[in-house]
Amino acid sequence: MGLVDEDLSVLLIILDGLGDSRSSVLGNKSPLESIEQVNMMKFKRRGATGLIDPISPGVPPGSDTSHLSLFGYDISKEYPGRGPFEAVGDGVPLREGEIAFRANFATTELRGDRAYVSDRRAGRLPTEITANLSSILNVECGQIEGVNFKLWPSLEHRAVLVVSGDALSHQVTDNDPHITGAPLLECLPLEEASDRRGAERLSRLVNTWTRRCIKVLAGTPENIERRKRGFPPGNVVLVRSPGVMVKMAPFQERWGFRAGCVAAGKLYRGVAKMLGMDVVEVPGATGMPDTDIGAKLRASRRLLDDHDFVYMHLKGTDVCSHKGDAIGKAHFLKRFDDSLGELDADFTSSNVLAITGDHSTPCSRAMHSGEPVPLLISGPYVRADGVARFDELSAMGGSIGRVLGRDLMPMLLDASRRTVELGTRPTPRRLNFIPKDLAALKLS
Repeated sequence: MGLVDEDLSVLLIILDGLGDSRSSVLGNKSPLESIEQVNMMKFKRRGATGLIDPISPGVPPGSDTSHLSLFGYDISKEYPGRGPFEAVGDGVPLREGEIAFRANFATTELRGDRAYVSDRRAGRLPTEITANLSSILNVECGQIEGVNFKLWPSLEHRAVLVVSGDALSHQVTDNDPHITGAPLLECLPLEEASDRRGAERLSRLVNTWTRRCIKVLAGTPENIERRKRGFPPGNVVLVRSPGVMVKMAPFQERWGFRAGCVAAGKLYRGVAKMLGMDVVEVPGATGMPDTDIGAKLRASRRLLDDHDFVYMHLKGTDVCSHKGDAIGKAHFLKRFDDSLGELDADFTSSNVLAITGDHSTPCSRAMHSGEPVPLLISGPYVRADGVARFDELSAMGGSIGRVLGRDLMPMLLDASRRTVELGTRPTPRRLNFIPKDLAALKLS
């Protein structure tokens, strides 16, 4: 059997916001430190640990940028903005060159010539009202100076705004102040915008569209009824995180893996789809702390039958972190450890298992931090270390050391016996793995 046939498959599990700090409610332990680790330690015995900075030390990453970095993409050159990932993950049919914003209906109060945001979610506007308001705006405000504006409603108050037209650049600011009590912001070109004129045009059009939307929304039957009933109206659309739809380098082309994805969150599904991963639906996968972790693991195991790389995402850790709920985070991690029993002890005798997070979200801060995240890589060709547990401080003594997000994929390639020695070139492409489509010499 040839080398390529003996390559191992990889299961990468990313627990969103995994990293944390010690908490008094957990006996001065972090959520990871506080739980009994039965199954994680089962795989730790055949593995190595360390710390990973998804971007670089001290930089709090967003989930989109951290995932791209962990998947081996250079965010300084290949990051298109978050909007397209959210849109694609939500099933919005984006065409190359179209600009997508994350959007949601909110409530503002007029004071003079400013609109102050009083509720960024408009009382978590019901999904059907968001759909109705979106339809109205698409008719009344759908085109400005030959540029098309279309809202795609999502769950509750959320939506996606797609802007299509010529001579536009997505390099503009949000109109969302991101806090209540602050005025709605003017959309402006980024200081570093590479296409200054395109960014100036888009920002001007977004501001015009926003003003028109405010006028139209004030008189809609839905908002009039909500005011009568004492509910906050959805009288403005906040937009943020713009990005442009681009064709990204496929994950398989870059790393040689045929990849599958098990995730419920739209952002993570969108990242996977834009990188060419096969995304599967899993009943019971909610993207929340109540998600069926066992079902996700079983689906991941099935995907490995015809894929050699599976990315599985769990959001529950981050949801608890943003609520400041250290006890809830610990309970979720214990459920995760229990569910790892779905993988038998022999799994890492013929596969590679990696467990990490996309960033730290300490419960004490309830927001992303620039601290590193623990990393565990387990497999038959991993140089196992003697670290006793898998947690933030124990990982400091692991044999992996402290690495960057961009280092993860090369390490997983090496652990799965797919790397080729630096300097050898069996293919014209600059790769650190041996592809399966090598050009054989014809003898006649």
